[in-house]
Amino acid sequence: MSNYDIDNYSEGEWEDRGETAWNEFDWQHYLQQNERDIDKFRSFYEKVKDEANPVNEAAFLMGWEHEDWSHLDLAFEDFNSSGTGEISGRLHEDDESDHNDLDPYTLHRHPVFIITRGFYLDLKKCWELFMKRCPRALTPIIAWQYSNSIHRGEMNAILSIQAIDMGDYALAVCHLKTALSDLNQSLSILQALPNNNSGVIPQLKKVSIKRLFDMREVWLRIMGDCREEIQRRFQDGE
Repeated sequence: MSNYDIDNYSEGEWEDRGETAWNEFDWQHYLQQNERDIDKFRSFYEKVKDEANPVNEAAFLMGWEHEDWSHLDLAFEDFNSSGTGEISGRLHEDDESDHNDLDPYTLHRHPVFIITRGFYLDLKKCWELFMKRCPRALTPIIAWQYSNSIHRGEMNAILSIQAIDMGDYALAVCHLKTALSDLNQSLSILQALPNNNSGVIPQLKKVSIKRLFDMREVWLRIMGDCREEIQRRFQDGE
């Protein structure tokens, strides 16, 4: 299913890019652009959230044109494949992104990082709104348990992307399994919240649960690709 090849992305290729002499201002600008990319994904997802495959649709709108953007090779195999830092899933030339081909590659540009950060930002905003509008519907322990579950889920998902970058696919699977457990706890807490007559709680639950289910689908794809790569390496005796 996955056509990932770790050999196509090596330290040698990275070194060919030359030294990156960026100062604090440059990196701050880079991080601000990443935040804009995350907001852009959130905006696209909101427009297509009722489609059959909203994450795929939003990914296409982001310009991640790839046979399967969720495969591991999107950010690693194709990056710098032309020798100029081009990536097959780069943003469309006519969009507002100011990333250029000479920008260094970091996890911030990985599509799954952007998707995960975008979904969790939506979850946090929904929860904050819920706490403001319906404070009596929550107990301190429920508020803490949900906040803690979304924090752990996001952290473990990001750590899994880091593990993939290092080529440690078994570690990535372990982090994703933990992230899925955290996600299931978030779902359980949301589904147990009582509805109210104003309709605020049902709407917030609907928005949050939709994103949790779509994020789970993304992680399951990545987990499947990691396990496939582990099996390939085992068969090849690596």
